[in-house]
Amino acid sequence: MVDVPAEGIAEVDVAVSGRDGIAAAVESLRSDGVVILRRAVDPALLASVNDMVIDWYSRFLNAAVHNYSLGEESATRIPDLWQDAFTEPRELQGFRKWNIAGLDSRIIPLVDCDPLYGVIHSFIGPDLSVTKTQMLVLPSGCLDSPFLHTDAGSLADIVESPDASPVMVSAQVFLTDLPNSGMGNFTCVPGSHKKRYPWSPDNPTRSQLGGPLGQEIPTDIRRQVTVRAGDIAIFIHSLWHGATSNTSAQARRSVILSYAKSFVRPYDYESTPEPVLQHGTPRQRILFGDLGSWAFRPGCFYHYPEDYLKTLAPDRAGDQ
Repeated sequence: MVDVPAEGIAEVDVAVSGRDGIAAAVESLRSDGVVILRRAVDPALLASVNDMVIDWYSRFLNAAVHNYSLGEESATRIPDLWQDAFTEPRELQGFRKWNIAGLDSRIIPLVDCDPLYGVIHSFIGPDLSVTKTQMLVLPSGCLDSPFLHTDAGSLADIVESPDASPVMVSAQVFLTDLPNSGMGNFTCVPGSHKKRYPWSPDNPTRSQLGGPLGQEIPTDIRRQVTVRAGDIAIFIHSLWHGATSNTSAQARRSVILSYAKSFVRPYDYESTPEPVLQHGTPRQRILFGDLGSWAFRPGCFYHYPEDYLKTLAPDRAGDQ
């Protein structure tokens, strides 16, 4: 996948274009299923999140924590295509850790930072929750098999109408510069969110745990993106996407956030993570399912409470 063209993915520099840029980003999500936000994270926040990933990756290399979430409560089933990786040296394994919001409070400000949150809110609407916080490190020479897939587990086989309100989107926040191809770059097929994923005939259950996936998707319709730290790729859950191999000399670090309608069960936590309860703002706590007196009552979200709508609204006027 190193030879995948590095072009053809819509991008918006919201720092320059403001609310018009948010509208353009939402339009690209509807038409292409993906958009790149340039210069989208404040440098201080970017440095904090990058330090967080470096800290946890160092713990993994020192065997202080497991890869994925083995031994923890979330996401303990490992796809077959990565099982062999666990026999390899840790420095050659792709590091994937879920439920970061349950491990480290430094991730919390990222989930509703501007302009990311303005785009997400404008695209999905106010019925909104955070379903996944994941860190990812692809080291130089990473032995993981690159593959194209869709997101959202049992929602992976759902293709939404582009005119409907989306169910789920994800955002990959890049923490390292990827100026060239073949550095573990984000890769996708623009427009594929409108089509059913080409499951192989020997996969009747349409499982994304059997892998490898997408081997027969033509290279010429795939696109990879070159980015700088602080850029963000936002994409719909049904978009065919993945990463290239990392043939460079540096590790690729990133964080993946997933957002969905509030009725979608979170991917990597059962109840609001404790760091969010301790350090989160009212909006961040709601995004992670802290519903206060509304929690676990029938009909809570049949009509969204007005105070929730106000709390979940973006900070800047005109972004609602």
